[in-house]
Amino acid sequence: MTSAGAYEIREDEEGRVDASSAKCAGSSREETWVSGATGTAAATAARGASTLRARGRKFWDEFTWREASGSLGDLGTFLPLLIGMSIECGVDAGTTMLFTGAYNVLTAFLYEIPMPVQPMKTIAAVALGDDALNVNEIMTAGIFVSAIVLALGSTRMMDVFNRLTPLAVVQGMQVGLGLLLARKGFLLAVYKSGDAIEVREMLGTDGLIVTIVAMCAVMYVCSPEYPAACSQGELDTGEERRKPRRHYIPVALILVIIGIIMAMTKDRALDGLTMGPARPKILSASWSEAKRGVVHAGVPQLPLTTLNSVISVCALSKELFPNFPASPSSVATSVGVMNLVGCWVGAMPSCHGAGGLAAQYAFGARGGGSIVFLGVCKMFLGLVFGSSLVKLLGHFPKTILGVMLFSSSLELIGMGLKTKPGWQQHQKYLVMVTAAVTISTKSTAIGFAAGMSTHLLMEVQRRIEVPVG
Repeated sequence: MTSAGAYEIREDEEGRVDASSAKCAGSSREETWVSGATGTAAATAARGASTLRARGRKFWDEFTWREASGSLGDLGTFLPLLIGMSIECGVDAGTTMLFTGAYNVLTAFLYEIPMPVQPMKTIAAVALGDDALNVNEIMTAGIFVSAIVLALGSTRMMDVFNRLTPLAVVQGMQVGLGLLLARKGFLLAVYKSGDAIEVREMLGTDGLIVTIVAMCAVMYVCSPEYPAACSQGELDTGEERRKPRRHYIPVALILVIIGIIMAMTKDRALDGLTMGPARPKILSASWSEAKRGVVHAGVPQLPLTTLNSVISVCALSKELFPNFPASPSSVATSVGVMNLVGCWVGAMPSCHGAGGLAAQYAFGARGGGSIVFLGVCKMFLGLVFGSSLVKLLGHFPKTILGVMLFSSSLELIGMGLKTKPGWQQHQKYLVMVTAAVTISTKSTAIGFAAGMSTHLLMEVQRRIEVPVG
């Protein structure tokens, strides 16, 4: 249907707009206007709107209980850090849920894969340590990291950095990080305080019985499926996503629902739960707070964000979804923009990450629809319950969170151990060195440095000709 001065837009089967098919049905003056800059802008806007509609329809068509379950796969990392920073440091849980939910929806439409949104772990670890940080210090640390990462992404320097980093070093970081997450999940599921000192009791909502039952359920459901298709990158095609999954149980979704019910049964769990969104607070940090946040948390976080939240997650996305690879510059820009918006109003510093992508993939997420579902749920909870939500989440069984974190880390370890065709012995050695140093030091930055140093030494060794005889 075309009227004077309007556009007639044709879409192909994928929902993309053919800009050359935009025709003006008005007078010659309007035809001149269409051919100018305004017409180009309108055609571009129409193309963008059509692309969003097409992706929305695709998400809806491909959405299953499996996708809903997969969207919750990273809660084993997200919830403990959010709860800890809310209770100990005063980070607003309602504002964080609202903004991270919006991040989820936007990144789903941007990448079309289950790209995670998770806390900046080093900042969280420093904030929850002995020398705790306040809200202003946490937010300035997040802004500092995001500004630098955004600069690297917008100037395409992140792509250069990615090309210079050997894949074996990236996979070694994935193995090391996966083993660290597995250890953390195991300690959370088995020990009371997560320090390998006092084992949990057998009974109770946080007892070992819950751990054992949850672990058996997860291992039964999340065993490797369609290994041939996975190795060939076919699981990210529309036909494979829509294929019915017989015998599949949305285990993560069931565990989260059971965990919420168990949390609600605890004494005084619902006390203080109020309706209404939180009121975002504009950042007003002093110079001393900004300096302390940047030095103590921002600087240590920067290498982790650069390596794990950008380089490693891009390598993993290319491995899992070769038809939808995420570029390092795009991911870096995404991390920078979302924190330079959210941190100013008190949302927890967030990033993407290989561990989160592996977790959501392990529990069934295959497309952007799963992350849209998660984002909408987060925004709903943030708007309805606001900051009071943290009081209920604080009672969520840590046994279930630990099991989810442990099992999801296995996906990351497996992808890191996967060798490429034509790999030689020295590349496998690089993976082992990087992983071993990462585990020993509990630092992906130091592991990366060790892997790159080993790589450079090997290159020198290969180039030097040693005379024989």
